Amino acid sequence: MEEKVMGAFTAIVLAVVILMSCLLVYVPNMHIIALKIQDDRLTGGRTSVMEMLRESEEELEGDDANAREAVLKGHQIRLTLPQNVTSKAVSIDNSYVDRMISITIQGIGKDYFSNYPMRGNGDNIVDITYDSENLVGVIELALDDVKEVKMTSEGEYIYLDFLDPHDIYDYVVVVDAGHGGNVPGASKLGVNEKDMDLEIVLELKKLLDVNNKNIGVYYTRTDDSNPSFESRVGLANDSDADLFLSVHNNSTASGRMSSISGTEVMYKGGDSSGESKKFAETCLDNLLKNLGSKSKGTVVGDEVYIIRTSKVPVALAEIGFMTNVNELEKLQDKDYQKKTAQALYDSIFEYLNL
Repeated sequence: MEEKVMGAFTAIVLAVVILMSCLLVYVPNMHIIALKIQDDRLTGGRTSVMEMLRESEEELEGDDANAREAVLKGHQIRLTLPQNVTSKAVSIDNSYVDRMISITIQGIGKDYFSNYPMRGNGDNIVDITYDSENLVGVIELALDDVKEVKMTSEGEYIYLDFLDPHDIYDYVVVVDAGHGGNVPGASKLGVNEKDMDLEIVLELKKLLDVNNKNIGVYYTRTDDSNPSFESRVGLANDSDADLFLSVHNNSTASGRMSSISGTEVMYKGGDSSGESKKFAETCLDNLLKNLGSKSKGTVVGDEVYIIRTSKVPVALAEIGFMTNVNELEKLQDKDYQKKTAQALYDSIFEYLNL
């Protein structure tokens, strides 16, 4: 009898041990599972939190300096992280050409801002929207200017500051790959200009990414997108760039294949300072030296929107003619693209006296 009791007791203990072992495996996720269940019951959709920030701004303005300092610690925006969420769960993407900052936080639900209001002031912020799916929250801030965002974490708080590019960098350069998306540019023998423009800019980006100077470089596109002309030149103007470089490739006026070839660089003739022409001449000299192409000279390009409306020194480089069979073949060659990128890189540094 005692043996049966002991056997039953041993079996119960063993079952409890197994159950506890299973619980230990799943317990770390039980909190998240419960949150997901709760979150699924809430209605979805994008939530505007701009009004919340305006109310916070009014409240903080009514406080004394010490009270404001206690909340913001000298920063512009404060976000509060829920328990079990750390700063490692926060990632920030800054789309400069769209003036849009996206803050992704893993582990927050649809009711995040109901429980953790945003505090701070709305300087340079046009609108704020929030959406969450599967406990991944995305806060999107639309800005009225090109800004760098700096994140600082302290305990349960995340602080955000929006800085002028020139507060961080000695020089600011904007690089534009022509065309993109459903606008291919010149298209010859199955080759689209937009693709070669982008390939050259991506080669240039590789060089600029590893330079040892304090230069902030913004790109109008690094993929097959097609920002508007206003967005392209606006990125240069709003960042008060020191240089605006646009990369294109040429074709004959008729679009027919011909023997015409060579490199041409356009500039803003209405730039009374002469800096646009100076930068264009620098680009042309370096391109001719690196590529050995025929010179088509520097040309006033004020009929082109992004040149005419640029408030900063601007050059639009037409690397070669796609309507010339030999030049089209060269333009597709990776080594030729690298030589082109090196020439443009050298031009930027030469113009900036670096």
